[in-house]
Amino acid sequence: MIIIKREEIIANLISNINFACKERNMSINEFCRQCNVHKSVMDNLKRNCIPAVDKLANIAIFLNISVDELIGLTEQVRRNCAIIAQFEEK
Repeated sequence: MIIIKREEIIANLISNINFACKERNMSINEFCRQCNVHKSVMDNLKRNCIPAVDKLANIAIFLNISVDELIGLTEQVRRNCAIIAQFEEK
């Protein structure tokens, strides 16, 4: 079973959004406008509030990635697969 903690989700969201802003040379405000997400969503992220699914979807669509990738779930799956593979090799 894969378990991803709330703190990891929030950290991954913030990291992916910050990376996207730097990569595109845009401010958080511009990013929010492009994603059709209110800036309060980003402010709430810093207060450990995970955005609603529709907001996550808007951000993921803008970034051209899946919501799984946006929240870091795919990375968690990769790590778990690597750990399982190590046990199977023994």
